[in-house]
Amino acid sequence: MMIIKINPSRFGRFFNVPCSVVDKYLLMSDGDYIKILLCILAGDTDTADTDVLSRQSGLDEAKVKDAILYWTGCGVISCGDTSEENTPVPKAIAASAPAEQAAAPKAETPVKPAARLTLNPSDLARRLESSAELKMLVSEYEKLKGCDIKHSELIGFINLTDYYGLDVQSLLLIVNYCHDLGKDSIAYIESVAKDWIARGIDTYPEVEAEIIRQQRTRSFENKVLSSFGISGKPTKRQLEYIHSWQQLGMNEGLIALAYEICMDNISKFDFRYTDKIIRGWSDNKIYTVKDAKEARAKYSSGKQSRGGNTDASYNIDEWVRFSNSFDPSNIGGKK
Repeated sequence: MMIIKINPSRFGRFFNVPCSVVDKYLLMSDGDYIKILLCILAGDTDTADTDVLSRQSGLDEAKVKDAILYWTGCGVISCGDTSEENTPVPKAIAASAPAEQAAAPKAETPVKPAARLTLNPSDLARRLESSAELKMLVSEYEKLKGCDIKHSELIGFINLTDYYGLDVQSLLLIVNYCHDLGKDSIAYIESVAKDWIARGIDTYPEVEAEIIRQQRTRSFENKVLSSFGISGKPTKRQLEYIHSWQQLGMNEGLIALAYEICMDNISKFDFRYTDKIIRGWSDNKIYTVKDAKEARAKYSSGKQSRGGNTDASYNIDEWVRFSNSFDPSNIGGKK
């Protein structure tokens, strides 16, 4: 290990660099982009001209504009409209912001960058060669697809890591998640990743938790649909019903029982009718099949004592009225 001693007195004029550049982007960023960022941050005014930046960095103006687009997308600098030639670029606000502002918590809904990185083949080769993590991601993606990665696919991955700031490990989770869904196209992977980033899901623990949540939800949907005998693609409204039952804490067995009751009573399946039954149980804290069956038996017994039909089926409106006054603590001698 080498210990390096820094002599600040030899450096002369200083300028600020946001810590996020080093902590989050240094390893993953193109070296030319970092050169251009340093030129922007070192300026004496609150604007920077692309022509001047090109001369300072020794890079062509197209590269300068790509770098500006990249750092804007990362949130390191803030720029106005750069569509016109030689439009001045506003100074990086993150560099001159006070320390407490830089440490502010992440916004709940990050602003999505407006465009996509444009990289030529040499940029792609250089970027891939500079990152062991990106190489690993490409290798895993090629194994999943069973073929070599295309340039457009590689650009898509680099766009998500370099432009949107998603770390490679999180992106690999998303790639595997999409593969499990049978969706290996880069367009689908990008759409999922961008949607999650827009909702603030952009770190490894957050991505992992979202995948687990989505998998549990999909498993719940499939079990419920199977119990209903629905094999085709459900409608949006049907999924809304199923998700609402999951949020109420109803398990698949209880929902299957509600389906059976619906079929017994009206000889056909109806989501709205089933929903009334389930919400009646929820209102009275009935969350097990055993308690639901005992409540139904108690209702039927009461109906028989009043001289009604002894059939175990019941009118849904009567059931709702009964459930509103039902006390589950009285079932089976429970205290």
